[in-house]
Amino acid sequence: MFRRLWTYFRSVGTYFAASLVPMLLMVLANPLISMNMSPEDYAVTGYYNSFVALFSPVIVFYMINYYNKRYYEVGLECRQRIRAMLFKALIFFSAAVSVLCAFLLAGYIMLFRKDMEFPFFPYALLMVFAIPLTGIYKLEQAECRMSRNADGYFRITVASGVILVLANMLFVVAARWGAFGKLLAPLATNFLVFVYLAFKYRALFRVHTEWKEFVQMLKFCLPLAAGAMLGYFFNGFDRTYLESIGDVTEYGYYVVGAQIAGYLTTLSTAVTSTFQPDIYEAIAKRNSGALARTCAVQIGLIAAVVLFFILFCPLIVTLLTAGRYVDAVPYARIISVSTLTSSVYFIVNNYTIAKGYPRLYLYTTVLGSVMTVLAYPPVIDIYGYSGGAYMVGMSFVFLAATNLILLCVMRLRKK
Repeated sequence: MFRRLWTYFRSVGTYFAASLVPMLLMVLANPLISMNMSPEDYAVTGYYNSFVALFSPVIVFYMINYYNKRYYEVGLECRQRIRAMLFKALIFFSAAVSVLCAFLLAGYIMLFRKDMEFPFFPYALLMVFAIPLTGIYKLEQAECRMSRNADGYFRITVASGVILVLANMLFVVAARWGAFGKLLAPLATNFLVFVYLAFKYRALFRVHTEWKEFVQMLKFCLPLAAGAMLGYFFNGFDRTYLESIGDVTEYGYYVVGAQIAGYLTTLSTAVTSTFQPDIYEAIAKRNSGALARTCAVQIGLIAAVVLFFILFCPLIVTLLTAGRYVDAVPYARIISVSTLTSSVYFIVNNYTIAKGYPRLYLYTTVLGSVMTVLAYPPVIDIYGYSGGAYMVGMSFVFLAATNLILLCVMRLRKK
């Protein structure tokens, strides 16, 4: 019994450390990065990175969730065939869709934001083409999580994080390329990891996969990808919308605050990734007690971290920006609450997907997006940039409430 508990907590600690180590390295590098980035640089990177939440779901197409769902449902041979199909799709399908996304973004800016101060080239292209390179990396992480290979997950995640920190130090601090270097760093990192994994698992190219398997995956993932694209309105729309106010310097402070609060999202993702297999397994085995305990521990850990951040936010921002961006403190504090509200929503979302209701996820995001978009104009008119920060957290409250209501309706209809 003791050995089993020790193995479990060691695994949990390894998953958590896998995200914590790269984040701490980036935190240590952040003062140097801040000293070589102007508010305008942060504004450019913040604006274009806001579209990642919109494009990432359609480029990667939520394929990892299909793998997670099927993992415990099929045998080893079928699982390997699914993995090979996804491996190839995440390379070729994602590459084709990313080109389409680049053209759509260019069209949007030409039609609706012609007077925007930020140039399209090369910043937009650096952002878009960094996304498809993450596909097989995420598949590798999913394989490690679902197979309980905590050490493998640690190695690939930490290696990627270390390369990203080194790329930022090279392009932003040493070369002083500002916004260009900040957007180039993830592209270069993703490319190096992509090449390594593509070579390591090149045998998957030879595994026979059928078209019908690909179509089956697309049918499952389509409502998830469409719903996740709408997730842009909960994680990115604030920065896109606030750019139109026109105060580039204050917008830069907002982006800095959002970026620092984003470190909490990294911690939250680490916690969520750690407990995700337990949630899927508990649901598959209909173990409601284990599910409740896992969710309670997950939310409790995240709530404690958010409270600590709010209390010590001025000191944290001062240290992480070498004292240059203390005006970002109010935004960082407000946005940090979204880490907790989003965690509650993602637990409900994982439950929805694991129970086999992908369309319910789409309905939730459609209704939540409508409520969020309608709420933005009056809130921004009253509170300005702070209103955008408030809306980030409130949008996940809309989502969680909507998802729970729809789940209750679904269960009542089944009865």
